[in-house]
Amino acid sequence: MIFGADLLANVRRLAASVQVIEIVLFKTPDLHNLPSPSEIAELKRIGAGENLRFSVHLPASLEPASADRQTRKAALADGPEICRRFAALDPEHFILHLPFSKPTLVPIPDFYFHEKQPRSDWDAWTARAAEALEQFQKTLAGPERLLVENINYSPCFLTPFLEADLCRLCLDIGHLLLGREPVAAHLEQFRAWIREIHLHGVVGYNEHISLRHLPEQRLGKWLQVLEGQDYRGWINLELFDPQDLQESLQLLRDRFGSG
Repeated sequence: MIFGADLLANVRRLAASVQVIEIVLFKTPDLHNLPSPSEIAELKRIGAGENLRFSVHLPASLEPASADRQTRKAALADGPEICRRFAALDPEHFILHLPFSKPTLVPIPDFYFHEKQPRSDWDAWTARAAEALEQFQKTLAGPERLLVENINYSPCFLTPFLEADLCRLCLDIGHLLLGREPVAAHLEQFRAWIREIHLHGVVGYNEHISLRHLPEQRLGKWLQVLEGQDYRGWINLELFDPQDLQESLQLLRDRFGSG
């Protein structure tokens, strides 16, 4: 969704610049961008022709660990059904949010949960989330393709699911910055489970912007950590503006070379 709302148009325009594309889905009672079977077939055709691979970001509006039974039931109907719809595309990953609080479209200042905070209802949330992930596993048949993303809470809250082999991790570095968490330490702590990294600039509470907004020394340190780990997962520039994308790609090319 960098070049407008048309999914196929975005993929065609991005094909010359990137190797992997995240398909960001949304679904509300009034609006959605879920592609039809024919559009998914066209995505597969484009991907094969351009040597592209895909990940699918499930709608952030899903609340599969909600305390409300009906909300949870709806998410556990919609989420696996979307995964089945995309089976023909054979995406590398499906990325899922497990909201603890009501999902929002933008970060809320100082509304970030740290490990040091009281656990309150976290134990109940953990039980519901584990049950939800087990339901997704019935569709995806294994943990490698299901990535849970850290959102407005520390990745430490996802550790029970990772250790139980219910999923793998999509580590969003921008969200770590919003929570004022040490990025390099998390890259090391969760290295065994990270399969995709979301990278984007953050200024204050403005996120998903060009990497030029990140301190160059800190960005270089994180990339050095990944190089030292021989990281073979994906780095996804989660951006929504053409100029931000070009600036960020150029910055990475300057560091790693033209490839």
